[in-house]
Amino acid sequence: MTNEGLDGKLGRVTGTARPGHIGEVMLAVGNRVEAYYAVPFDRAETIDRGVECVVVATHPKLSRTVLVTAKPGHDPIDQEPPL
Repeated sequence: MTNEGLDGKLGRVTGTARPGHIGEVMLAVGNRVEAYYAVPFDRAETIDRGVECVVVATHPKLSRTVLVTAKPGHDPIDQEPPL
């Protein structure tokens, strides 16, 4: 799967995304859940593992990489997303 059609999708961070470090997010794509690299849309934001997030955009140059922000009002949980 390419990065197309991911904008606006909800996912769960499985590897903390913070300034200067690429994290990981699980996104439902079709009938399965796939891992994508995650970069905070706000370059000063840290999105911890377990936080539900929203894909704001896809990275213009890196395949399977999305720009994300924490879903407003969502508290982190320490669990993997359902498969």
